[in-house]
Amino acid sequence: MQARNWRLMAFGCLALAIGLSGGLLWQSMQGRVVPYVVEVDRFGETRAVAPAIQTYEPDDAQIAWHLGHFIQNIRSVSTDAVLVRQNWLSAYDFATDRAALFLNEYAKANDPFGKIGTRSVSVQVTSVVRASDNSFQVKWTEQVFERGSLASTTRWTGILTIVIRPPNNTDQLRKNPLGVFINAIDWSRELDSAAPTIVSPKEPANDK
Repeated sequence: MQARNWRLMAFGCLALAIGLSGGLLWQSMQGRVVPYVVEVDRFGETRAVAPAIQTYEPDDAQIAWHLGHFIQNIRSVSTDAVLVRQNWLSAYDFATDRAALFLNEYAKANDPFGKIGTRSVSVQVTSVVRASDNSFQVKWTEQVFERGSLASTTRWTGILTIVIRPPNNTDQLRKNPLGVFINAIDWSRELDSAAPTIVSPKEPANDK
């Protein structure tokens, strides 16, 4: 009887060891995301990344830098098609599904590749200020160049609604380390913006 009890105990210990080993193996195979803190300079640009001890919330300066960069990526048009494509792909990394739909519709109505080589747009962000708990007002100036000559200068104002979603995988950490996502976009040209009047030269009158 005693020998039987010892055998049962041995089998029980073996089963327990197998169960613990299986649990450890399963846990080791699960992806684990470690939160990170991103160090940025005074302009909000990313400088360093390190593991975080607690939940990190980006401040207004950091958010403002990314929102300004987002507007530049979408509204500017380079003469280089490769650069235009890179800018748009980068913008989508900061857009929620809702904002991505807005970008899709905007691109359909204003093909950024439609006039590559003949038309370019330079964007200068002039201010980014908080408008509410989850939205920022962005102001910028656009200069349109046609075949190298300035064709118009306009001023724009936009409201960008954001959500903060900390990255949960290495790909998101690389593309959007602060987890700042644009969720809604609304922009319009300021009313006092107008294209410069172009006066065509006239042939001088032939006095007789």
